[in-house]
Amino acid sequence: MEAVHTFTAVRDAHNLSAETARREYPVHLRAVVAYYDPYIDIRRGSLFVCDHSGCTYVSVPKQPVLPLHFADLVDITGVTGPGDFTAIVVAKKVSALGHSSLPANPPRLPVSQMLDGVMECSWVEVEGRVRSVQFRPHNVVLQMAGDGGSFDAVSLRQEGVDYESMVDSLIRIRGISAPVSNQHRQMVGAHVFFPDIAFIKTIQAAARDPFAAPPVPISQLFSYSPDAGPLRRVHVRGRITLYWPGRMLCIQDASDGICAQTEQTSAAALGTFADVAGFPAIDLLKPTLEDAVFRSAGGSAAPPLPVAITGDQAITGDPGGKLIAIDAELIGRDSAASDPTFMLRAGSMLFPAILPAGAKLDEAHPVKNGSLVRITGVCDVQVDPLSTLGVGVVRLQSVRILIRSIDDIAVLRAPSWWTAEHTLYTLAAALLMILASLVWIAVLRRTVTERTVALRVSEQRLRHLSEHDTLTGLPNRLLLNDRLQTSLTRAQRFQSCLGLLMIDVDAFKEVNDALGHQAGDELLRGLAGRLTACLRATDTVARIGGDEFIVVLPDLHFPAEAEIVAAKIIAEAARPIAIDGAEAVIHVSLGVVTYPHECREPWSLMRCADEAMYAAKRRGKNCFQVYRRGTEAPGAEDLVNSMSQVRSQLVDA
Repeated sequence: MEAVHTFTAVRDAHNLSAETARREYPVHLRAVVAYYDPYIDIRRGSLFVCDHSGCTYVSVPKQPVLPLHFADLVDITGVTGPGDFTAIVVAKKVSALGHSSLPANPPRLPVSQMLDGVMECSWVEVEGRVRSVQFRPHNVVLQMAGDGGSFDAVSLRQEGVDYESMVDSLIRIRGISAPVSNQHRQMVGAHVFFPDIAFIKTIQAAARDPFAAPPVPISQLFSYSPDAGPLRRVHVRGRITLYWPGRMLCIQDASDGICAQTEQTSAAALGTFADVAGFPAIDLLKPTLEDAVFRSAGGSAAPPLPVAITGDQAITGDPGGKLIAIDAELIGRDSAASDPTFMLRAGSMLFPAILPAGAKLDEAHPVKNGSLVRITGVCDVQVDPLSTLGVGVVRLQSVRILIRSIDDIAVLRAPSWWTAEHTLYTLAAALLMILASLVWIAVLRRTVTERTVALRVSEQRLRHLSEHDTLTGLPNRLLLNDRLQTSLTRAQRFQSCLGLLMIDVDAFKEVNDALGHQAGDELLRGLAGRLTACLRATDTVARIGGDEFIVVLPDLHFPAEAEIVAAKIIAEAARPIAIDGAEAVIHVSLGVVTYPHECREPWSLMRCADEAMYAAKRRGKNCFQVYRRGTEAPGAEDLVNSMSQVRSQLVDA
């Protein structure tokens, strides 16, 4: 029998392939702590250690928090594991032995080498400029830009440290380089984990006041460079032409206009002067400012007068970033979009006009399709990155108008069937009689066909949006009620059985708070897909609330089939869901009710299922409960009897 090899050198365990590491070879290491963080990973505590051979990641339990500090000498016993990108060590025991040290002058690593994985999981020094700072409950994240790319520097948050004053500083950080990978174990980014603020050396401090330097004319920001511009933050000044709090601020000076991405939500009046400090960048070959901050510079509140343009003038690109006014015909709208949108036509050009998020398009401005309107807003030119004219000159692709408020939409003429074109055709019909009439009929048919097709497509889209949940794509409460009524009618007519399951995610608020709302949305989408996979094509699963789902099971042969489906859903929901390279596990509680066996009144199905679901939660969650007439909280004995009936009926079937 071959002896099992025990790894005692850090790099030997780290360099294993994923397939080999899965065999859980024993590991016994004596190494020095480079970084310990019990909070950054929702799955486990994160520990980086180094010895003479190199560094590696060690997975430790999240609780209890270990009494470990930087440069502690530790003894680790555990096994190998595949990790998210490279092999890791899964610790079973970690013991502190004393204090040691790591190199005070680690190798200086270019950002490009960190991003290509050459020096992943190494004790290094990296230089970059701080672009922005993000705070988490226990951590701070410095978003960095360096020579060759960008990366995040992560550390435990220290009280009393003014991290925000570091924005625009050029710094060097000593820490552990670590990869960011996707679900396919492919590297997509990089982090540097540094122990604390003492491991940051400021090379070039940021200006105390980002607005102290004289403002730069907007037209000179990108005059001589086709790349993303200088790394340092720049200061521009102009009148505010558009402000979407927390998203975008557009200003215009005497020569040009520009829009800046900002998370700031301070009050800002249109027409007033504003100082804006941000990092110049190119977004699809368009100049912009990223991670911007702004302050009022005073001045008159009268906004700059918009420049009247035509559709042909808009596509030339000259009005890009400036306040313009354009007359166009309204041909459609999308009120359900996150940013309500008008679709307009000016001459031969079709373009969208976008309102800020939250604007109630239909209620606030009931303008009808076919109206001639005057739109005032900031012209945002979209370019074609795949084609150029001459040397280094981009080709303009499309235009969109960013609207400041609903008041920037003025109706010039209400729609009328009798357009000037129709009037001319009518006169021609009177003069040319039958020939002109035939021409008119042909034109009318074509117009009606085009508008009918456009209206049908719009109607289908609106109907789908009104009946389905925008996050998961599942039917919403409106469509659920229709299908449930149809299924009940069918059950009553054919005297068949119908099942109704109410599903609620256990402790979803805690999961959402830990992962963030975007990850919470991914979890709900993943759960929706699994629910659909558990059902027949004739079944219906709908989302009726934040983390609540309803399943309708028509045409059942016997009630126990509903319990079989419930058990299958609980098992499927408990499988880990991959989110941004990590795995999250959720559980659900189900209430099961069948008609007409346990609930004879169709109108009370939802109430009975809800009572059964809450009974399942009281029983400890991650289970299902069958509603029984005459009780609101069935006990464990009822569940055992229910599962016995399921097995018996399966054997009979």
